[in-house]
Amino acid sequence: MTARQVTQLLFATAAGITPDLSNRDLSGLDLSGLDFKKARLDGVNFYGADLSDANLSGASLKSARLDRATLIGANFTNADMSGASLLRPNVFADMAAPARRSGLSFAGARLVGANFNGRFDGVDFERADLTAAFFGPRDPREEVLITPMMSLAGANFTGAVLAGADFSNDALENARFVGADLSRANLRHARLGGADFSNANLDGADLTGADMRGAFLKTARGVSTAVGIAAVP
Repeated sequence: MTARQVTQLLFATAAGITPDLSNRDLSGLDLSGLDFKKARLDGVNFYGADLSDANLSGASLKSARLDRATLIGANFTNADMSGASLLRPNVFADMAAPARRSGLSFAGARLVGANFNGRFDGVDFERADLTAAFFGPRDPREEVLITPMMSLAGANFTGAVLAGADFSNDALENARFVGADLSRANLRHARLGGADFSNANLDGADLTGADMRGAFLKTARGVSTAVGIAAVP
């Protein structure tokens, strides 16, 4: 499909009807600013597409591919992105101050088993379900030469479900995990300086070798069953 065809389909969809673009190849298209009207976008290939300021809230993007897509200011709140792939998208309008320039939101989204890699500094994941999500390269053959470490510095995971999520070796300085469920999460060798774990659940989490300098753990729950906490300075 062309960008024009996508736009026409969305505008022609009557109120109360869900647009269906499942399994379409929308790679490389300029879809910036579009309201997707909670469309079915399962399995869609958005590789390299421009989704800047697009409204994808409430949409279904199960197993969608958003690798290398431009997501500046995109709204994925309450979307279902289970199994989606988000490898090295363009998230920032200003790389000099990424935490203040993203505007990208996954608040309340379902991202079970999703795979992220690249820079997501300051991105909003509040109340998102990220059960078993993978943050980083699954395979050394992936495109990791420019950004070898997943970066989530200052990201907001307040109230998020991160049970079994994999953050190993990731940069998570000053991230907010307030009230988050990190049970059985893999945080081995993660950089967690200044991270806020207020009221977070760390039951069974693995923090072996993690840099926790300045992290707030005072009110965290499940610390006694977490691995590697005792060695934290």
